[in-house]
Amino acid sequence: MFNLVALLSRLAKVHFMPQKLNNEGLLKVLGLMSGTSLDGLDLCLVEFSAKHRTQFQILASATYSYSKAWQEKLSFKQLSAWELSNLDYQYSLLLAQYVLRFCKEHGLETAEIDLLSSHGHTWFHQAEKGITYQIGNHPSLAVETGMELACDFRRQDVALGGQGAPLVPIGDRDLFPNYDACLNLGGFANISFQEDSKRIAYDIGPCNLAMNSYCQILGLPYDNEGTIAASFKHDSALFNKLNGLGYYIQSGPKSLGREWLEETLLPLVEETSLSPEVKIATLNRHIAFQIAASLNRHKLKKVLISGGGALNKTLIDSIGIWGEFDLVVAEAQILHFKEALIFAYLGYLHQHNKINVLSSVTGAKKDHCSGQKFHP
Repeated sequence: MFNLVALLSRLAKVHFMPQKLNNEGLLKVLGLMSGTSLDGLDLCLVEFSAKHRTQFQILASATYSYSKAWQEKLSFKQLSAWELSNLDYQYSLLLAQYVLRFCKEHGLETAEIDLLSSHGHTWFHQAEKGITYQIGNHPSLAVETGMELACDFRRQDVALGGQGAPLVPIGDRDLFPNYDACLNLGGFANISFQEDSKRIAYDIGPCNLAMNSYCQILGLPYDNEGTIAASFKHDSALFNKLNGLGYYIQSGPKSLGREWLEETLLPLVEETSLSPEVKIATLNRHIAFQIAASLNRHKLKKVLISGGGALNKTLIDSIGIWGEFDLVVAEAQILHFKEALIFAYLGYLHQHNKINVLSSVTGAKKDHCSGQKFHP
């Protein structure tokens, strides 16, 4: 799906290498992650050390693309309670099919996997109203795979007054300690970093989800390497309007959902008569500006970048317009599967009744061990 040739030419900057584990006290966890961009389901099988939890090794990984029918089903729309419940069940069965396919393709017996850890797919997320719902966290996923399941990691945090997001920063802190910050460029751009002995994290702004919507008008799934953005001049008026949105001056913890994109940001883009290409170029520059502003605000230099947007060369290069940063694009498995890896880690922590959500990140009343457990 992505241009790996471009990625491989940049791997010399990567400093991360998985650590080797002892032969005893290992736990194999399969993490599942579905993002808002609807690219597909990421699966990452990780082996953790029971004695040294921050030691890990990725054993296998894969992405299974959603069919057009499932992309349509997973595109947010108003559903009745029965329709949403049925979608949750059917999607959980789809995840089970992907898990069994993954095992077959990698020569794994399901009994070899100690735990399945699933993010699910966010259907709606309005933490300020006390609402978050991820489909695909149904007990049928445990039953159909025959695996113990940890899932539904967000709801408890919202009940404790938190944003329910982001959840990845505890993995950033524990598994990637050699960087000033971890930047993920997925449907939205989000960042996490240490400040005053606390992990701070928040959604910076839109990313692939916004740009891809205009690429699709052109018959393209995404802007490969940012070629479109590099070929067209951005619109200064729209650029300034986007940067003036109130979200960017809010203090954290804060998070974004598809609702904000569709109700707040995209209407500003839509009210213009600009071509899709210019809209893409302007969004690209806007995202880069907001990322650089966050890095400068917190004096962050050495940054590990993951997510599909890391392959958008124009986006990465544009961040440097507003500062001097050491931007390190992660090696291929970490780049594409970091979120699935860390959801495996959240499941690992849940299995050991350890804290897996940080209140300094989400704004919850306390650090806590979040998630539900289902048995086959």
